[in-house]
Amino acid sequence: MQFDDLYKEIIQDHYRQPRNRQSLTSEELGAVLDNPSCGDRVALRIEWDDEKKISSIHFDGEGCSISMASASMMTELLWGKTREEARETALKIHRIFRGEDPLEDLEPFGDIVSLQGLVQYPVRLKCATLAWQTLDLLLKEETS
Repeated sequence: MQFDDLYKEIIQDHYRQPRNRQSLTSEELGAVLDNPSCGDRVALRIEWDDEKKISSIHFDGEGCSISMASASMMTELLWGKTREEARETALKIHRIFRGEDPLEDLEPFGDIVSLQGLVQYPVRLKCATLAWQTLDLLLKEETS
């Protein structure tokens, strides 16, 4: 099996069996972003424990396999992280996807490495980063 095929399987697995996906009521939503060019939408909710670590992170939304898989991967990766760790992770992912840091830097981020091929497709990259942009929005709103 080639790496590209393995990456496609990882993306499809997260799309078909998303981790931490949950229907969220309007009262539960922390942040919501839409991608008007394709109709993708990601909603995100985070709860923090007494140690200021993520004790619960869920997403809801609709969209293509890439945007939903990326949201699933993101929530799996961030569970248990502090606000600062989550912010640093998001900044690093953004830098990699913008080409500011090398693609090899995705390797420590688990299944997210499967999205590396999207760097050459800017339209698809918007799908992959929608959940991360929603996280950015949520973290900014919580600190303001």
